[in-house]
Amino acid sequence: MLNKSVVTVLFASLAMGGVFAAESAFKLEPMHASASWEVGEIENFDNGSNQTIAVNRNKQLISHSAVWLLEEARIAENARVFLGVGGMYFFIPSAPNNLYSFGQRSAFGLTDAHGEFEFWSQGGTDHGLLLKVGVFPFKYNEDAKNLGEYMFRTYTYPTVIYTGGLVLLNTAGAQINGVDANTKCRGINNDLMLTIKTDQVPSGSLSLTDLVSYSFQNFFTVGAGYMFDNIYDPTNLARGNYDPKAANYYELNNGTVVYDSAGLTSSIKHIGHYTFVGQKAMGRASLDLGNIISKYAPNPFLGDKQLRVYSEVVLMGVKNYPGYYNKMKNRIAYMYGVNLPTFGILDLLSVETEYCRNPYSDNANQVVQNLNPIPKADLGPSTADDVKWTIYARKNVFKSFSLTAQAARDHLRLVDFYGHYYDETIMSHPKNWYWALQMSYSI
Repeated sequence: MLNKSVVTVLFASLAMGGVFAAESAFKLEPMHASASWEVGEIENFDNGSNQTIAVNRNKQLISHSAVWLLEEARIAENARVFLGVGGMYFFIPSAPNNLYSFGQRSAFGLTDAHGEFEFWSQGGTDHGLLLKVGVFPFKYNEDAKNLGEYMFRTYTYPTVIYTGGLVLLNTAGAQINGVDANTKCRGINNDLMLTIKTDQVPSGSLSLTDLVSYSFQNFFTVGAGYMFDNIYDPTNLARGNYDPKAANYYELNNGTVVYDSAGLTSSIKHIGHYTFVGQKAMGRASLDLGNIISKYAPNPFLGDKQLRVYSEVVLMGVKNYPGYYNKMKNRIAYMYGVNLPTFGILDLLSVETEYCRNPYSDNANQVVQNLNPIPKADLGPSTADDVKWTIYARKNVFKSFSLTAQAARDHLRLVDFYGHYYDETIMSHPKNWYWALQMSYSI
């Protein structure tokens, strides 16, 4: 998950901080520890015409157990380093006629390894610059419970969206590998990020992202973001150079677009090429009706962030290409959510829905297996998976113990017996959904 050189640099920074910083500045914070267990079940599985998922997942149980440890050390008045590790024990889905497809798996690795350096503190949480370097968790939309957080959970080309992971609940965010220059002042928050791609093709390429938001007195928040995806890739895979012919398109004189030039030499008007290089644009907003009501008519039944409405929209690929990407509206995903009042019964109850009219299946098969920035189009047009939804509930039983429940039809992908995520979501039919319960304890 992290190369040895980065780990070496972080530990060297920690050691040097202890040597050169003033003795009073060095401080080792208490270790943070958390453990969780998830159990759930896939309901009403029906893959319809989808032949890529041949195994029936109806009533299949989901079970994950995980432990995380995080250590923080202050090495100077304005400098801290973080080191986190995590382990997981989970069951893999079964497959017919395969004696090795049942049983358990385990995983262990670094979850956090970064340094933070603060400059020009403005008092409170404001600062002129907070520089994060390394591997760290990142979440820009505090309202997103499961859907949303699109900037780092989507491809630019093709139109593919991810949610969850090995842990299904409370994972609406991303693990970033790179540099984040954050500025926060008087409600304005800005992140300028140079990131290295580690969980998408082309692996190892660089992307440049800027995210800005403004919050007004906890009443409303607006935000926007823009990403230059895969701006540099030393392997040239980002520009489709692995297999150029497989990513070509041919515009004919009659206006049609084909993907095979055999016998069409005299009728070809233009030869184009699909690439992973592109831009994403994002906008989001939230309105806290509960805080507005409480200001003028205090209500003890309205908890924190209840009656809060929020949304996020993303355009995956600003530029149109003939053929697969000729309509911008097919690459836009809309997410809407609301935190409902629970009158003290729950700490949070949210409903989220997503709409994306992508005409192709939510499938990264061509990307992962063939390294081509094109959709899995041989399955034919797909509109059955345009709508996703989530119902999310959380209750803090004690200060350090919480229960979270989720029912959803999202972009769930399971792990097969090779330890590989399915390239396609198994929630590809309107009847598909699952439920999951998470018990977590943290200190």
